[in-house]
Amino acid sequence: MRNRLLAALAGLVVGCGATLAVLLATGNEESGEAAGATTAPTTTAPVWWVDPREVALGPSVLVVEGLTVEDGEAVLSYQLHDLVPLGPGRLVEPDDFSRPGLERLADEAAVAPQLWTLITASGEIPGTSASTRSRTARFPLPDGTLPEVLGLRLDRYWMRVGYTYQFDLPATATVGLDEGYAVTVSRVLEQTGSTIVQLSLTPPSGFNAGDDPGALLLYPLGAGWGTYSGPTTTGLQFVYGEGPLPDPIRFEATSAYWVPFDRPLEIDLGDSASG
Repeated sequence: MRNRLLAALAGLVVGCGATLAVLLATGNEESGEAAGATTAPTTTAPVWWVDPREVALGPSVLVVEGLTVEDGEAVLSYQLHDLVPLGPGRLVEPDDFSRPGLERLADEAAVAPQLWTLITASGEIPGTSASTRSRTARFPLPDGTLPEVLGLRLDRYWMRVGYTYQFDLPATATVGLDEGYAVTVSRVLEQTGSTIVQLSLTPPSGFNAGDDPGALLLYPLGAGWGTYSGPTTTGLQFVYGEGPLPDPIRFEATSAYWVPFDRPLEIDLGDSASG
């Protein structure tokens, strides 16, 4: 959008320069005076954030890198570059607690393409990207060969909106969280001077859902939570070091909603179709 605006402004500058030159010339002729010096039109080079092939996509730009054929599929490679990095959201200020790093969410792009259409001389071929972290789209080819490529269309993409909220987790109950997640206290191990708390986290499935415990970040709130021991095979593990374990345990959840946009967008492949 910004590129188009800049291009439009550049065209306006050129048009104004040409119009001024004409007015200077014709105005002087009509008044009987000699024509004075005219102002030559000027041009402004387009401004690109990353690459001349970039496509504006919400708060990001998409750059198509190439199209190849692998094992009977056309494989589109692309990169996503955020214009404004989108970190996890914060709706409330937490109490004192131990917080692991936010790298898992910071690694996610602000936008994720999902559904594509490859336009060829033999018809349209649908394709998909596997997940929000994918940087390729695959198009199954009916006979294993790629017809002449005429164009590319992005049919659906998702935009990430960060959020944070708090909830109570009883020691003997399962709590349902967003997008199909469920969490429960699976094990409590009493140690000398501390208590290990293990959580079982059931993740959802699907394009816009993570398949590992880091996709939804959980932090225990309040004093006493001095150590985060990292994920286990089924969930998360925390260490509590101040007396009896609180029940329920108050947690903060930090994650992101992926909002779908079904807004078809034509993309010029240029020389990318040759791989």
